[in-house]
Amino acid sequence: MNRNDNIKIFANKGENPEDFYSRFKEQLDKEHTFPGNYMFKFIIPTESKKVAQLHKIFDHGGASFSMKESKNGKYTSITITMYVTDSISVIEYYKEASSIEGIVML
Repeated sequence: MNRNDNIKIFANKGENPEDFYSRFKEQLDKEHTFPGNYMFKFIIPTESKKVAQLHKIFDHGGASFSMKESKNGKYTSITITMYVTDSISVIEYYKEASSIEGIVML
């Protein structure tokens, strides 16, 4: 089991994003050993433009991508594993990915 499978932080509606990311950082530092590989998981609408946007964010530093379309083809699940130096790097990647319309970050 990957240690980041234990991390479950959810933003509450109306919650200040910085409060959310502060709690997320604390949880990452507690549950994950850095530096090391980290597994990012996303669900996005199956549109080549959006998939390409996500690839562009992570397409460096030896990231590996795994993709699976939903049964109806409307959504694509993307798992990205890559080496990161610290929890701040993880958060920066999530913040950048959050700019993609319709993305769900798991």
